[in-house]
Amino acid sequence: MMAGGIVMVSFVPIALLAAWVADIEQGQCEGNYYDFGTGQRTQGVNCDRFDPTIYGGLISAAVLLGVGVPLIIVGGKKEPLGTAQITPWASPHAGGLALRLKL
Repeated sequence: MMAGGIVMVSFVPIALLAAWVADIEQGQCEGNYYDFGTGQRTQGVNCDRFDPTIYGGLISAAVLLGVGVPLIIVGGKKEPLGTAQITPWASPHAGGLALRLKL
């Protein structure tokens, strides 16, 4: 569960980026721009085609975040607690630390 939540939350910036880029494209489409072929300022056609991408990206980001965070929290509680033990050791010719993990 925890891994699934982490993956879901990691897709949130991608959904927001898609919505942001579509919003920029829609803003450029709706704005007046200079057409070098005709020599006139014109407005884009069918600028509403970006709306599904914008709203889809925002809704997807909200759903992914809303589901992913509880999965991380619940999955983190179900993970077994492990212990780590560091013990020093010494011999006539060497010394150091030993790390022992218990899962």
